[in-house]
Amino acid sequence: MGCLRITAALCSMINLGLLLTALATDYWVTGRFHMGLWNICNWRYECIRIGMDAKDYIHATRAFMVTAALPAAIAFFSLWFSCCCPRIGSLKLAKVAAIASFIAGVCTLLGMATFTGVHSEQYERKMGTWYEWSFGLAWATVPLSLVTGILAYKVPSKTMI
Repeated sequence: MGCLRITAALCSMINLGLLLTALATDYWVTGRFHMGLWNICNWRYECIRIGMDAKDYIHATRAFMVTAALPAAIAFFSLWFSCCCPRIGSLKLAKVAAIASFIAGVCTLLGMATFTGVHSEQYERKMGTWYEWSFGLAWATVPLSLVTGILAYKVPSKTMI
């Protein structure tokens, strides 16, 4: 099966897990409250859903992050299926995973840059907030997506079976 293929598959699994965790949790920003992309909560865990009236940068970040999760999932499943069947016709699953990982990395980078740029410029100084662990997880998926893409690209397309 190959060490490189397994390493790429594990990286894609970790990447998808971190991305979904960051997307779903409410600890992107904290201060007198904690906030994610979907909820804002006080310290008594009374949360208010951030709906359609959210700021534009929240909508943009949501869109990029959800868009990043889809190719990350494609990369994950492609790499795991490539362990037993490296090709479907002329389609090399490892190459599909590599392209999907690069797309996920770029989408995540755009979403995180949008959130970081707008939030730090407008809110951090005024409201006394700082970034929290979910925000860090989301940033960690950018280089991990690129590493996964590089590993998947280097996976040989032939098997020894």
